[in-house]
Amino acid sequence: MITLYKQIHPCQCQTLFDLGFKGLINLRFDGEADGQPTADELGKSAKAVGMTYHHLPIDNDNLHLDSVKAFAHIFKSTPKPVMVFCGTGNRAKRLYQSAVVSGLL
Repeated sequence: MITLYKQIHPCQCQTLFDLGFKGLINLRFDGEADGQPTADELGKSAKAVGMTYHHLPIDNDNLHLDSVKAFAHIFKSTPKPVMVFCGTGNRAKRLYQSAVVSGLL
């Protein structure tokens, strides 16, 4: 199971875990927007509640097959259900769809 979503914050990790999520994949570069938590903050919070966390910063304007392959590898190895997130959810959707269309998922 996968959920594609917008930016989450460290304080939401416990709730996400309580909802049953086992993994998070963060597609954002640090510093993309004011008030955005860092990948390190999110990773620490996720791990503190028992979730698997991956940081795979993806540039939506320059999506390459290597990035799609890296995502597919991480996705396959991450416990499910997993939430994949970025700033608005668009990048997560595009990356997931690219992996499916490419036959990688």
